[in-house]
Amino acid sequence: MGMPTTSPAPETLEGLRDALAKRSRELDVLAEVASRIHGREDVNQILEIALDEILARFDLTSAWVFLGDEGDKRLRLAAQRGCSREWLDEVTERGLEECLCPEVFATGHRMQARNTLQCPRMPTIVDGLREPVAHACIPLRFGGPSRGVLNVAARPGQVFSDDELRFLETLGHQICLATERAAHLAAERRRNQEARAMAAISKAVGGSLDVRDVLAAVGKTAREVLEADRVHILLGASPERMSVAYVSDPDLPRLRAGELIDLAEIRASLHLSVLETGEPAVVENWAHDPRVNQSLMSTWAARSGVFVPLVSRTGLLGMLAVTCETPRKFEADEVDLIEALGAQASVALENARLFEETRRTLDELKGAQNRIIQNEKMAVLGTFASGLAHEVRNPLNSIALQLSILERRTARLDEPLASQVRDLVGIIREEIRRLDGLVGDFLLLSRANRVQYRPTEMEPLLDEVVRLLRPEAREAGITIRRQRLGAPIGTLVVDAEKLKQVVINLVRNALEALTGAGTVTVEDGLLDGRATVVVRDTGPGLPEGVDIFQLFVTTKPKGTGLGLSIAEQIVTEHGGELRAENEPEGGARFTISLPAGAPPVASGRP
Repeated sequence: MGMPTTSPAPETLEGLRDALAKRSRELDVLAEVASRIHGREDVNQILEIALDEILARFDLTSAWVFLGDEGDKRLRLAAQRGCSREWLDEVTERGLEECLCPEVFATGHRMQARNTLQCPRMPTIVDGLREPVAHACIPLRFGGPSRGVLNVAARPGQVFSDDELRFLETLGHQICLATERAAHLAAERRRNQEARAMAAISKAVGGSLDVRDVLAAVGKTAREVLEADRVHILLGASPERMSVAYVSDPDLPRLRAGELIDLAEIRASLHLSVLETGEPAVVENWAHDPRVNQSLMSTWAARSGVFVPLVSRTGLLGMLAVTCETPRKFEADEVDLIEALGAQASVALENARLFEETRRTLDELKGAQNRIIQNEKMAVLGTFASGLAHEVRNPLNSIALQLSILERRTARLDEPLASQVRDLVGIIREEIRRLDGLVGDFLLLSRANRVQYRPTEMEPLLDEVVRLLRPEAREAGITIRRQRLGAPIGTLVVDAEKLKQVVINLVRNALEALTGAGTVTVEDGLLDGRATVVVRDTGPGLPEGVDIFQLFVTTKPKGTGLGLSIAEQIVTEHGGELRAENEPEGGARFTISLPAGAPPVASGRP
């Protein structure tokens, strides 16, 4: 006979059925979490999905997750449900401070979940809680370094069973694997993005010598790759005089493109530290960093950032700053990328400097060559003018003398013959005068490079020109005004008579350009370190497409076309520049720009 069979007790069967149902629900939760987080790259989304499923599974209201890096032992709040606003603000501003989570994160507690009853932060963590409650503290660790800590608050007066803790451990492993996978996918995507960005920056650096274009490309790339809120680039070797070369937000106070700022004056302590040490600075939260002037950073809407000095072989060039409006952790590869972008910007600045030096040297060589050619022309012209003065002025003087005799003899003629002869004599005398003036202009042009330098007060010289020509202007119904441009010029070492001749020529041309009432303005001052004199009028302006500085080119009916050529030659001999342009509102503008330092080496004949 076989052994008699016994049926399990009803309570045992009920317990088995409950256990199977419980395991089935847990598997359903794990499957639901796995399906919802599969393929996601956003770690915050993964954590929020997991928290929603956990709270729904246990019919609870509060859970929160910290993530961190074992390298610096720091945790940051990554996701939460049901936490109080007061605690959230406190964690954001001051960090965890007194809390058990760093211990769980550091030790892993043998990778096991546990009920925590001694948390010093309860009941302030859970929204609406009036007394401490237990909460499960689960290390997010799966065969490697700790990634964070998952916390789930129990109901008041209850704790989690061992089975529930084991389930939370399993779910924690799943979350850890999903976040690891998401981090790898994000890192790979970021590396690809960084490679494309570096290629674009290298192309911009190699393809453009315009510093503004390159810095704009660097700033845009840094902002996009780091998903930052703002970028600014300062240029300069002295913290007291830094130029804002690029800024992504044009409305930030004291940080507008093109402006000069004194970092010491505005107490930009972090910027000063980066420039003084030449080392990058990473700030994840202004509130916890003593290097930061929090008031200034609040003005610039920044709570975290990466600051990189721009350095070349010749020294400090400036700095690149990438900032965010909220505290955030910057990965090591992100900081490396910003440093690489800073290096590219430094290369671009150095290339631009070398190009500018080469261009300036080439311009100086061209200028020297042009002066040599011009001097040779002047030497030939001087010889020609001297011969012309001898060969032409003597006959002209003889003609003028005979013309005077003719006038006296024809005075006894009867009218209307006498009147006709007087008219003819007047025409001849006018032409003689014009020819004599032409010879005189040739002589002036040939001697324009014979400059005698002496210390000269510019303002009295210009005042004298205005005083000489004001009666002539008043007779024509024209007003001459004197105005200041920038700081006073003071004393220059120049040929006062020749510069006076230039200004008289320009003012007289302006008077002749005005056919009726109008205004001629004479301005002077220091602009960009150069002595500047401007003569402008309210006349019809300069004709388009005409080089008025060329020999024999004139817009006057009876002009010789030599006056402006002489003026340009004199200014050039002083190491300066004479420019002509039309004013936007009408009229012509002539600008004399002279070096404010020592005079150039004389290149003309003694």
